[in-house]
Amino acid sequence: MSLSRSIFSIVIAGWLIACSPAVTFAGSLLQDLENALMCKCDDKCGKVLINCTCSTSDKTRAKFTKMLESGLTVEQIIKSQVDEYGETVLSAPTKFGFNLTAWVMPFVALIAGGVGVKKIINSWVGKKQMTDTRDEDEIESATPGKYSKRLQDELDGIEL
Repeated sequence: MSLSRSIFSIVIAGWLIACSPAVTFAGSLLQDLENALMCKCDDKCGKVLINCTCSTSDKTRAKFTKMLESGLTVEQIIKSQVDEYGETVLSAPTKFGFNLTAWVMPFVALIAGGVGVKKIINSWVGKKQMTDTRDEDEIESATPGKYSKRLQDELDGIEL
């Protein structure tokens, strides 16, 4: 009797171990869906489905779980949601067509801003260097004899 219980326990343990990755895999697929799609609740919360806690998101999660269990892939479910709600259901724009600008424009703006800041800084530094050069030219153009003659004239004009 104890041998049959031991065998039964081993079979059950093996079955649980074999089934747990499937459950984990299904959970990761559901998380992939929740990250890829926006919540379409009535109050238009604008959150990614994984972050939404409304009742609509719970119903959507249950619907997606059933769809995954029926054998649909993540891509098929996402496509069905896009067909039903349009591209606004996606949490990130697609990387082709006009939507490509949503991916490219932030980098273009960053580079253009950097170039603009560099030009402004260079113009400020250029003006300072020109002012410093003028001051040096004025100091060099003033000969020591010119000031010493004037100083001597001023001292001679003072009566003691």
